[in-house]
Amino acid sequence: MVAALAPLELLERTRRGEPIDPQSVTDFVQAWLDGVIGDPQMAAWCMAVCIRGIDMPATQALTSAMIASGDRLELGKFGPTGDKHSTGGVGDAISLVVAPLSAAIGVKVAKMSGRGLGHTGGTLDKLESIPGMRIDLDMADFVRQLRDVGVVVVGANERLVPADKRLYALRDQTATVQNPSLIASSIMSKKIAGGAHAIVLDVKVGSGAFFEDVDSAREAAKIMVALGAPWGRKVRYILSSMEEPLGTMVGNALEVAGAAEVLRGGGAPDLRDLSIRITGALAEAAGVAPVGEGLAAAGEALESGAALRKAEQWVEAQGGDPAVWTDVSRLPAAPITLTVRAPTDGYVNRLDAREVGEAARWLGAGRLHPAQAVDPAVGIELLAKIGDPVGAGSPVAVVHCRETETGERAVQMMLDALGVSDTPVEPPVLVIEES
Repeated sequence: MVAALAPLELLERTRRGEPIDPQSVTDFVQAWLDGVIGDPQMAAWCMAVCIRGIDMPATQALTSAMIASGDRLELGKFGPTGDKHSTGGVGDAISLVVAPLSAAIGVKVAKMSGRGLGHTGGTLDKLESIPGMRIDLDMADFVRQLRDVGVVVVGANERLVPADKRLYALRDQTATVQNPSLIASSIMSKKIAGGAHAIVLDVKVGSGAFFEDVDSAREAAKIMVALGAPWGRKVRYILSSMEEPLGTMVGNALEVAGAAEVLRGGGAPDLRDLSIRITGALAEAAGVAPVGEGLAAAGEALESGAALRKAEQWVEAQGGDPAVWTDVSRLPAAPITLTVRAPTDGYVNRLDAREVGEAARWLGAGRLHPAQAVDPAVGIELLAKIGDPVGAGSPVAVVHCRETETGERAVQMMLDALGVSDTPVEPPVLVIEES
């Protein structure tokens, strides 16, 4: 047996792009958790991984080490269990729809979510914009709610994958988010520890995603499928476009409002369509719908109001106000709105998702530094998207803000994100590939 590398040796070999054995990765993570090495060494290793990459055995070791840092649930006794995860996007309120929609058709949804990373939003931040909503349930309440309600969404805690909670925050503050292996291990450690046996991954591709091209997104998706296999997880993936924001709302309470529109039977077509697509895939993977019939089952549950009723039960069970799904005025609202107007006649040919996300983060919907509190009320409402006709001076977006000066900066950022052409353009294809 080859002796495990000392932490400094592992750092040096990773920096040079040389293979590192799985046991050395396991020992390195454990040394970090035990305080033998500190955050600077872990941040340096993550940066080396972002630059040089690591192979599949090392990625598996990292994932297993994070899972082993806490408890692991097995939920098979509750029936078909499922989970959905996005690699991060702008306006991505899919989880707020998919969780209750999946539960409404018989998939027990046990989901561990994260907070915003960089310019992308986080499901936990969105849920916390619902008055009274708790995302810190203990394990007994987590399991009880799954059994009784059929859907529960929480954050990483000291019982489940505490290593990922620490590493997630460290990567966010050291520009080490954007690597397929680190993203895959973070996601799959939570999914595996959370206990759901069917998993659908929404892997975003485009300017607003952590994967700007299809090849790197597909690589990450296949890594996650491979990570799930030894643990008996049935993993499917969808590659979806993030060239422009998803839906029409960007910001925490705003995205809850956008999801509420979909649950009531309307909403932005792209948000609605992708939610149905992901739910259908999850229903098939969990075995509650035959292959080829999941899409129809999801659509029927949305139209019948079953998903809306399940969303109300879910939020109420976690201490939140269930009326937000039918009365969005109960959500936090910013005191000031500023209109973004088209500079010329034509057709929207660019609405850069990353730049829109940065504008929302500037307003306070995300974090510019670790200690910053997220503002649930601020954000951006989109009135036009790629392919839509606009007239000079016509409204294309609304900035929801606390202070006029901050809002005016966001208005300019939105204008920088916007492009208008003389000729008609087609909107981006929403679903690029699925397994």
